[in-house]
Amino acid sequence: MKKNRWFALFCQWLVGASFVFSGLSKAIDPVGTSIKIGEYLQHFSFGLLADFTLAMAWGLALVEFSMGFYILIGRHRLLTASMSMLFMAVMTPLTLYLAIFNPVDDCGCFGDVLVLSNWQTFWKNVVLTAAIVCLFLLRYRQVSMLSRIFHTFYFYTALFGVLLLLALGTWRLPFVDFRPFRPGVDLAAPCREVMSDAIADENAQYIVVYEKDGQRQEFSLDNLPDEADGWTFVETIMPESRVAVSESGHENLVLFDESGDDVTCRILSDTGYVMLLLSPDLNRAEEHDIDRIENLYEYALEQGYPFYCITERNPDAVARWHFNTGAEYPYLYADRQIVETMIRSNPGFMLLHNGIILWKSHLPGVDVAQMTSAKLSEQSLGQIRPISRKKRVFWIAVWLVAPMLLYLPLRIIKTFSKKKQK
Repeated sequence: MKKNRWFALFCQWLVGASFVFSGLSKAIDPVGTSIKIGEYLQHFSFGLLADFTLAMAWGLALVEFSMGFYILIGRHRLLTASMSMLFMAVMTPLTLYLAIFNPVDDCGCFGDVLVLSNWQTFWKNVVLTAAIVCLFLLRYRQVSMLSRIFHTFYFYTALFGVLLLLALGTWRLPFVDFRPFRPGVDLAAPCREVMSDAIADENAQYIVVYEKDGQRQEFSLDNLPDEADGWTFVETIMPESRVAVSESGHENLVLFDESGDDVTCRILSDTGYVMLLLSPDLNRAEEHDIDRIENLYEYALEQGYPFYCITERNPDAVARWHFNTGAEYPYLYADRQIVETMIRSNPGFMLLHNGIILWKSHLPGVDVAQMTSAKLSEQSLGQIRPISRKKRVFWIAVWLVAPMLLYLPLRIIKTFSKKKQK
Protein backbone atom coordinates (compact mmCIF):
# COMPACT_ATOMS: atom_id res chain seq x y z
CA MET A 1 0.00 0.00 0.00
CA LYS A 2 2.83 2.40 0.85
CA LYS A 3 4.55 1.64 -2.43
CA ASN A 4 1.37 2.50 -4.34
CA ARG A 5 1.09 5.77 -2.46
CA TRP A 6 4.68 6.78 -3.21
CA PHE A 7 4.31 5.78 -6.87
CA ALA A 8 1.09 7.80 -7.14
CA LEU A 9 2.89 10.78 -5.61
CA PHE A 10 5.72 10.41 -8.14
CA CYS A 11 3.27 10.32 -11.08
CA GLN A 12 1.34 13.23 -9.57
CA TRP A 13 4.42 15.43 -9.42
CA LEU A 14 5.77 14.31 -12.80
CA VAL A 15 2.53 14.99 -14.70
CA GLY A 16 1.60 18.10 -12.72
CA ALA A 17 5.01 19.73 -13.07
CA SER A 18 5.12 18.94 -16.82
CA PHE A 19 1.74 20.57 -17.46
CA VAL A 20 2.54 23.60 -15.28
CA PHE A 21 5.87 24.08 -17.05
CA SER A 22 4.25 23.71 -20.47
CA GLY A 23 1.48 26.18 -19.60
CA LEU A 24 3.94 28.75 -18.25
CA SER A 25 6.17 28.41 -21.32
CA LYS A 26 3.22 29.17 -23.58
CA ALA A 27 2.06 32.03 -21.32
CA ILE A 28 5.46 33.71 -21.47
CA ASP A 29 5.36 33.87 -25.27
CA PRO A 30 1.73 33.56 -26.47
CA VAL A 31 2.52 35.14 -29.85
CA GLY A 32 5.18 32.48 -30.48
CA THR A 33 2.67 29.79 -29.51
CA SER A 34 0.08 31.27 -31.89
CA ILE A 35 2.67 31.20 -34.70
CA LYS A 36 3.31 27.52 -34.05
CA ILE A 37 -0.43 26.79 -33.96
CA GLY A 38 -0.73 28.62 -37.27
CA GLU A 39 1.90 26.29 -38.77
CA TYR A 40 -0.18 23.29 -37.65
CA LEU A 41 -3.37 24.75 -39.08
CA GLN A 42 -1.67 25.55 -42.36
CA HIS A 43 -0.29 22.03 -42.70
CA PHE A 44 -3.62 20.38 -41.93
CA SER A 45 -5.52 22.78 -44.24
CA PHE A 46 -7.38 24.64 -41.48
CA GLY A 47 -6.30 28.07 -42.72
CA LEU A 48 -9.77 29.51 -42.01
CA LEU A 49 -8.93 29.37 -38.29
CA ALA A 50 -5.76 31.44 -38.71
CA ASP A 51 -7.39 34.52 -37.14
CA PHE A 52 -8.04 32.61 -33.91
CA THR A 53 -4.52 31.31 -33.26
CA LEU A 54 -3.79 33.87 -30.53
CA ALA A 55 -7.02 32.98 -28.70
CA MET A 56 -6.07 29.30 -29.03
CA ALA A 57 -2.64 30.06 -27.56
CA TRP A 58 -4.23 31.77 -24.56
CA GLY A 59 -6.69 28.90 -24.06
CA LEU A 60 -4.01 26.22 -24.35
CA ALA A 61 -1.73 27.97 -21.84
CA LEU A 62 -4.55 28.41 -19.31
CA VAL A 63 -5.87 24.83 -19.69
CA GLU A 64 -2.43 23.24 -19.35
CA PHE A 65 -1.48 25.37 -16.35
CA SER A 66 -4.81 24.75 -14.61
CA MET A 67 -4.66 20.98 -15.18
CA GLY A 68 -1.08 20.83 -13.99
CA PHE A 69 -1.84 22.92 -10.91
CA TYR A 70 -4.69 20.73 -9.72
CA ILE A 71 -2.81 17.50 -10.48
CA LEU A 72 0.16 18.85 -8.55
CA ILE A 73 -1.84 19.67 -5.42
CA GLY A 74 -4.02 16.54 -5.68
CA ARG A 75 -7.43 18.18 -6.09
CA HIS A 76 -10.31 17.28 -8.48
CA ARG A 77 -8.53 13.99 -9.13
CA LEU A 78 -11.09 12.26 -11.35
CA LEU A 79 -11.69 15.37 -13.46
CA THR A 80 -8.00 16.25 -13.96
CA ALA A 81 -6.99 12.63 -14.66
CA SER A 82 -9.78 12.26 -17.22
CA MET A 83 -9.02 15.58 -18.90
CA SER A 84 -5.28 14.88 -19.07
CA MET A 85 -5.94 11.41 -20.55
CA LEU A 86 -8.17 12.96 -23.21
CA PHE A 87 -5.56 15.64 -23.86
CA MET A 88 -2.77 13.09 -24.32
CA ALA A 89 -5.02 10.89 -26.47
CA VAL A 90 -4.91 13.73 -28.99
CA MET A 91 -1.34 14.95 -28.51
CA THR A 92 0.51 11.61 -28.51
CA PRO A 93 -0.71 10.45 -31.97
CA LEU A 94 -0.17 14.00 -33.26
CA THR A 95 3.45 14.05 -32.10
CA LEU A 96 3.99 10.58 -33.60
CA TYR A 97 2.80 11.99 -36.94
CA LEU A 98 5.15 14.96 -36.53
CA ALA A 99 8.06 12.66 -35.71
CA ILE A 100 7.49 10.50 -38.79
CA PHE A 101 6.66 13.14 -41.41
CA ASN A 102 8.35 16.19 -39.82
CA PRO A 103 5.99 18.90 -41.22
CA VAL A 104 7.25 21.39 -38.58
CA ASP A 105 10.69 21.69 -37.00
CA ASP A 106 9.51 21.20 -33.42
CA CYS A 107 6.15 20.85 -31.73
CA GLY A 108 6.53 24.02 -29.65
CA CYS A 109 5.34 22.23 -26.50
CA PHE A 110 7.63 24.30 -24.29
CA GLY A 111 8.01 27.28 -26.62
CA ASP A 112 11.56 28.62 -26.87
CA VAL A 113 12.24 27.78 -23.23
CA LEU A 114 13.08 24.17 -24.06
CA VAL A 115 13.20 23.11 -27.71
CA LEU A 116 12.77 19.36 -28.27
CA SER A 117 13.00 17.41 -31.50
CA ASN A 118 9.82 15.77 -32.74
CA TRP A 119 11.00 12.32 -31.69
CA GLN A 120 11.99 13.59 -28.23
CA THR A 121 8.55 15.15 -27.90
CA PHE A 122 6.85 11.89 -28.89
CA TRP A 123 8.74 9.80 -26.32
CA LYS A 124 8.12 12.46 -23.70
CA ASN A 125 4.40 12.16 -24.41
CA VAL A 126 4.58 8.35 -24.23
CA VAL A 127 6.08 8.60 -20.72
CA LEU A 128 3.50 11.20 -19.66
CA THR A 129 0.63 9.11 -21.05
CA ALA A 130 1.80 6.07 -19.07
CA ALA A 131 2.10 8.21 -15.92
CA ILE A 132 -1.40 9.66 -16.45
CA VAL A 133 -2.90 6.17 -16.85
CA CYS A 134 -1.25 5.15 -13.58
CA LEU A 135 -2.49 8.35 -12.00
CA PHE A 136 -6.04 7.57 -13.10
CA LEU A 137 -5.86 4.04 -11.67
CA LEU A 138 -4.27 5.26 -8.42
CA ARG A 139 -6.29 8.46 -8.08
CA TYR A 140 -7.44 7.51 -4.59
CA ARG A 141 -3.80 7.18 -3.56
CA GLN A 142 -2.90 10.72 -4.53
CA VAL A 143 -1.81 13.15 -1.83
CA SER A 144 -3.79 16.36 -1.20
CA MET A 145 -1.26 19.11 -0.66
CA LEU A 146 -3.56 21.96 0.35
CA SER A 147 -6.77 22.52 2.24
CA ARG A 148 -9.97 23.21 0.30
CA ILE A 149 -10.11 26.87 1.24
CA PHE A 150 -6.46 27.67 0.62
CA HIS A 151 -6.11 25.83 -2.69
CA THR A 152 -8.80 28.10 -4.22
CA PHE A 153 -6.97 31.21 -3.04
CA TYR A 154 -3.66 29.78 -4.27
CA PHE A 155 -5.07 28.84 -7.68
CA TYR A 156 -6.50 32.27 -8.45
CA THR A 157 -3.32 33.97 -7.22
CA ALA A 158 -1.22 31.83 -9.56
CA LEU A 159 -3.75 32.22 -12.39
CA PHE A 160 -3.52 36.00 -12.10
CA GLY A 161 0.24 35.73 -12.64
CA VAL A 162 -0.29 33.58 -15.74
CA LEU A 163 -2.81 36.08 -17.15
CA LEU A 164 -0.31 38.88 -16.52
CA LEU A 165 2.37 36.97 -18.45
CA LEU A 166 -0.08 36.39 -21.31
CA ALA A 167 -1.00 40.08 -21.44
CA LEU A 168 2.64 41.21 -21.44
CA GLY A 169 3.58 38.70 -24.12
CA THR A 170 0.63 39.69 -26.32
CA TRP A 171 0.59 43.48 -26.14
CA ARG A 172 4.22 44.19 -25.29
CA LEU A 173 7.11 41.69 -25.39
CA PRO A 174 7.64 38.33 -23.64
CA PHE A 175 8.52 38.84 -19.97
CA VAL A 176 11.44 36.42 -20.40
CA ASP A 177 13.18 36.36 -23.79
CA PHE A 178 14.49 32.91 -24.72
CA ARG A 179 14.94 33.71 -28.41
CA PRO A 180 18.32 34.16 -30.18
CA PHE A 181 17.74 37.90 -30.76
CA ARG A 182 18.18 39.14 -27.19
CA PRO A 183 19.88 42.35 -26.01
CA GLY A 184 23.61 41.72 -25.90
CA VAL A 185 23.68 39.31 -28.85
CA ASP A 186 26.30 40.16 -31.48
CA LEU A 187 24.54 39.74 -34.83
CA ALA A 188 27.66 40.70 -36.75
CA ALA A 189 29.86 37.95 -35.24
CA PRO A 190 29.15 35.42 -38.03
CA CYS A 191 30.00 38.08 -40.62
CA ARG A 192 33.35 38.73 -38.96
CA GLU A 193 34.06 35.00 -38.87
CA VAL A 194 33.34 34.71 -42.58
CA MET A 195 35.65 37.65 -43.34
CA SER A 196 38.48 36.25 -41.21
CA ASP A 197 38.08 32.83 -42.81
CA ALA A 198 38.22 34.41 -46.26
CA ILE A 199 41.43 36.27 -45.38
CA ALA A 200 42.92 33.08 -43.98
CA ASP A 201 42.07 31.27 -47.21
CA GLU A 202 43.70 34.00 -49.31
CA ASN A 203 46.88 33.73 -47.24
CA ALA A 204 46.87 29.94 -47.25
CA GLN A 205 49.84 28.29 -48.97
CA TYR A 206 49.51 26.28 -52.15
CA ILE A 207 50.93 22.76 -51.99
CA VAL A 208 53.01 21.49 -54.93
CA VAL A 209 53.52 17.76 -55.42
CA TYR A 210 56.70 16.41 -57.00
CA GLU A 211 57.77 12.83 -57.67
CA LYS A 212 61.21 11.19 -57.58
CA ASP A 213 62.08 7.49 -57.85
CA GLY A 214 58.39 6.60 -57.60
CA GLN A 215 57.94 8.53 -54.34
CA ARG A 216 55.74 11.58 -54.12
CA GLN A 217 56.40 14.46 -51.78
CA GLU A 218 54.64 17.76 -51.01
CA PHE A 219 56.43 21.13 -51.06
CA SER A 220 55.46 24.71 -50.34
CA LEU A 221 55.95 27.46 -52.93
CA ASP A 222 58.90 28.79 -50.93
CA ASN A 223 60.69 25.48 -50.88
CA LEU A 224 60.42 23.89 -54.33
CA PRO A 225 62.92 21.13 -55.25
CA ASP A 226 65.40 21.38 -58.14
CA GLU A 227 64.19 19.40 -61.16
CA ALA A 228 67.82 18.88 -62.09
CA ASP A 229 68.01 16.52 -59.10
CA GLY A 230 65.44 14.21 -60.66
CA TRP A 231 62.22 15.71 -59.25
CA THR A 232 59.21 15.72 -61.59
CA PHE A 233 56.23 18.05 -61.18
CA VAL A 234 52.94 16.18 -60.57
CA GLU A 235 50.24 18.66 -59.43
CA THR A 236 49.38 21.77 -57.45
CA ILE A 237 46.91 21.41 -54.57
CA MET A 238 44.65 24.42 -53.98
CA PRO A 239 43.94 25.41 -50.35
CA GLU A 240 40.48 24.27 -49.30
CA SER A 241 38.05 26.97 -48.25
CA ARG A 242 37.27 26.74 -44.57
CA VAL A 243 33.79 28.12 -45.17
CA ALA A 244 31.61 29.08 -48.07
CA VAL A 245 32.02 32.85 -48.25
CA SER A 246 28.93 34.88 -48.95
CA GLU A 247 27.79 38.31 -47.93
CA SER A 248 25.11 36.87 -45.64
CA GLY A 249 27.19 35.67 -42.73
CA HIS A 250 24.33 35.02 -40.31
CA GLU A 251 22.84 31.58 -40.84
CA ASN A 252 19.39 32.67 -39.66
CA LEU A 253 19.08 36.36 -40.47
CA VAL A 254 19.41 37.22 -44.16
CA LEU A 255 18.48 40.71 -45.37
CA PHE A 256 17.73 41.74 -48.96
CA ASP A 257 17.35 45.21 -50.40
CA GLU A 258 14.85 46.37 -53.03
CA SER A 259 17.04 44.95 -55.82
CA GLY A 260 17.16 41.52 -54.19
CA ASP A 261 20.84 41.84 -53.21
CA ASP A 262 22.02 40.28 -49.96
CA VAL A 263 23.05 43.16 -47.69
CA THR A 264 23.11 41.33 -44.36
CA CYS A 265 26.75 41.86 -43.47
CA ARG A 266 26.80 45.42 -44.78
CA ILE A 267 23.97 46.35 -42.41
CA LEU A 268 25.07 44.32 -39.40
CA SER A 269 28.77 45.26 -39.67
CA ASP A 270 28.05 48.98 -39.37
CA THR A 271 30.20 50.16 -36.45
CA GLY A 272 27.80 52.93 -35.50
CA TYR A 273 24.20 52.98 -34.36
CA VAL A 274 21.58 51.36 -36.58
CA MET A 275 17.85 51.83 -35.96
CA LEU A 276 15.50 49.08 -37.10
CA LEU A 277 11.72 49.21 -37.43
CA LEU A 278 10.56 45.58 -37.46
CA SER A 279 7.24 44.36 -38.82
CA PRO A 280 6.49 40.71 -39.61
CA ASP A 281 3.39 41.76 -41.57
CA LEU A 282 2.81 45.38 -42.61
CA ASN A 283 -0.80 44.57 -43.50
CA ARG A 284 -1.48 44.00 -39.80
CA ALA A 285 0.91 46.58 -38.40
CA GLU A 286 -0.63 49.08 -35.99
CA GLU A 287 -0.72 52.56 -37.50
CA HIS A 288 -1.50 54.61 -34.39
CA ASP A 289 2.26 55.02 -33.74
CA ILE A 290 3.00 56.60 -37.14
CA ASP A 291 4.00 59.94 -35.57
CA ARG A 292 6.33 58.14 -33.17
CA ILE A 293 8.01 56.32 -36.08
CA GLU A 294 8.31 59.52 -38.09
CA ASN A 295 9.97 61.32 -35.16
CA LEU A 296 12.48 58.47 -34.80
CA TYR A 297 13.24 58.56 -38.52
CA GLU A 298 13.75 62.34 -38.57
CA TYR A 299 16.05 62.04 -35.56
CA ALA A 300 18.03 59.31 -37.35
CA LEU A 301 18.44 61.55 -40.41
CA GLU A 302 19.63 64.47 -38.24
CA GLN A 303 22.21 62.34 -36.43
CA GLY A 304 23.28 60.32 -39.47
CA TYR A 305 22.09 56.99 -38.10
CA PRO A 306 20.95 54.40 -40.67
CA PHE A 307 17.23 53.66 -40.32
CA TYR A 308 15.56 50.65 -41.98
CA CYS A 309 12.20 48.95 -41.93
CA ILE A 310 12.61 45.16 -41.98
CA THR A 311 9.61 43.17 -43.11
CA GLU A 312 8.66 40.25 -45.32
CA ARG A 313 8.73 40.83 -49.08
CA ASN A 314 5.19 41.89 -49.94
CA PRO A 315 5.07 44.77 -52.47
CA ASP A 316 1.35 45.41 -51.93
CA ALA A 317 1.76 45.65 -48.15
CA VAL A 318 4.78 47.93 -48.48
CA ALA A 319 2.95 50.18 -50.97
CA ARG A 320 -0.08 50.37 -48.67
CA TRP A 321 2.06 51.19 -45.61
CA HIS A 322 4.01 53.79 -47.59
CA PHE A 323 0.78 55.41 -48.81
CA ASN A 324 -0.84 55.46 -45.35
CA THR A 325 2.21 56.67 -43.44
CA GLY A 326 4.16 58.65 -46.03
CA ALA A 327 7.25 56.77 -44.87
CA GLU A 328 10.45 57.61 -46.76
CA TYR A 329 12.83 55.22 -44.97
CA PRO A 330 14.36 52.31 -46.92
CA TYR A 331 12.95 48.79 -46.66
CA LEU A 332 14.84 45.56 -46.16
CA TYR A 333 13.28 42.15 -46.59
CA ALA A 334 13.69 38.99 -44.54
CA ASP A 335 11.89 35.75 -43.91
CA ARG A 336 8.70 36.43 -41.97
CA GLN A 337 9.46 33.77 -39.36
CA ILE A 338 12.84 35.38 -38.64
CA VAL A 339 11.26 38.83 -38.22
CA GLU A 340 8.68 37.31 -35.86
CA THR A 341 11.52 35.76 -33.89
CA MET A 342 13.36 39.08 -33.69
CA ILE A 343 10.32 40.97 -32.35
CA ARG A 344 6.89 39.83 -31.19
CA SER A 345 5.13 43.19 -31.48
CA ASN A 346 3.98 44.51 -34.86
CA PRO A 347 5.69 46.84 -35.43
CA GLY A 348 8.58 46.88 -32.99
CA PHE A 349 11.87 48.72 -32.61
CA MET A 350 15.45 47.47 -32.25
CA LEU A 351 18.65 49.45 -31.73
CA LEU A 352 22.03 48.08 -32.82
CA HIS A 353 25.55 49.34 -32.22
CA ASN A 354 28.50 47.69 -33.92
CA GLY A 355 26.20 44.79 -34.77
CA ILE A 356 25.21 44.22 -31.11
CA ILE A 357 21.57 44.42 -30.03
CA LEU A 358 21.46 47.17 -27.40
CA TRP A 359 17.74 46.87 -26.68
CA LYS A 360 14.38 46.35 -28.33
CA SER A 361 10.84 47.34 -27.51
CA HIS A 362 7.28 47.58 -28.72
CA LEU A 363 6.78 51.07 -30.16
CA PRO A 364 4.74 52.56 -27.30
CA GLY A 365 7.58 51.53 -24.98
CA VAL A 366 10.15 53.68 -26.82
CA ASP A 367 10.82 56.96 -25.00
CA VAL A 368 11.00 59.12 -28.13
CA ALA A 369 11.33 62.39 -26.20
CA GLN A 370 14.40 61.19 -24.33
CA MET A 371 15.96 59.50 -27.36
CA THR A 372 15.68 62.57 -29.59
CA SER A 373 16.99 64.94 -26.91
CA ALA A 374 20.68 64.20 -27.58
CA LYS A 375 23.07 61.93 -29.44
CA LEU A 376 22.73 58.27 -28.51
CA SER A 377 26.34 58.14 -27.36
CA GLU A 378 25.54 60.79 -24.75
CA GLN A 379 22.54 59.10 -23.11
CA SER A 380 21.52 55.87 -21.44
CA LEU A 381 19.40 54.78 -24.41
CA GLY A 382 22.60 54.50 -26.41
CA GLN A 383 23.99 51.87 -24.03
CA ILE A 384 23.30 48.17 -23.87
CA ARG A 385 20.35 47.27 -21.67
CA PRO A 386 20.62 43.51 -21.09
CA ILE A 387 17.70 41.82 -19.35
CA SER A 388 18.62 39.06 -16.92
CA ARG A 389 16.58 35.96 -17.75
CA LYS A 390 17.56 34.34 -14.46
CA LYS A 391 16.16 37.25 -12.44
CA ARG A 392 12.88 37.23 -14.34
CA VAL A 393 12.51 33.46 -14.03
CA PHE A 394 13.27 33.88 -10.33
CA TRP A 395 10.41 36.39 -9.90
CA ILE A 396 8.00 34.05 -11.68
CA ALA A 397 9.06 31.27 -9.30
CA VAL A 398 8.61 33.60 -6.31
CA TRP A 399 5.07 34.44 -7.45
CA LEU A 400 4.20 30.74 -7.67
CA VAL A 401 5.97 29.58 -4.51
CA ALA A 402 5.29 32.51 -2.14
CA PRO A 403 1.67 31.51 -1.32
CA MET A 404 2.87 28.01 -0.44
CA LEU A 405 5.57 29.44 1.84
CA LEU A 406 2.85 31.50 3.53
CA TYR A 407 0.53 28.49 3.85
CA LEU A 408 2.95 25.91 5.29
CA PRO A 409 3.73 27.79 8.56
CA LEU A 410 0.00 28.41 9.08
CA ARG A 411 -0.73 24.72 8.47
CA ILE A 412 1.97 23.69 10.96
CA ILE A 413 0.68 26.13 13.59
CA LYS A 414 -2.90 24.91 13.08
CA THR A 415 -1.88 21.24 13.37
CA PHE A 416 0.19 21.95 16.49
CA SER A 417 -2.73 23.83 18.09
CA LYS A 418 -5.11 20.91 17.46
CA LYS A 419 -2.72 18.44 19.04
CA LYS A 420 -2.26 20.69 22.05
CA GLN A 421 -6.01 20.98 22.54
CA LYS A 422 -6.42 17.21 22.41
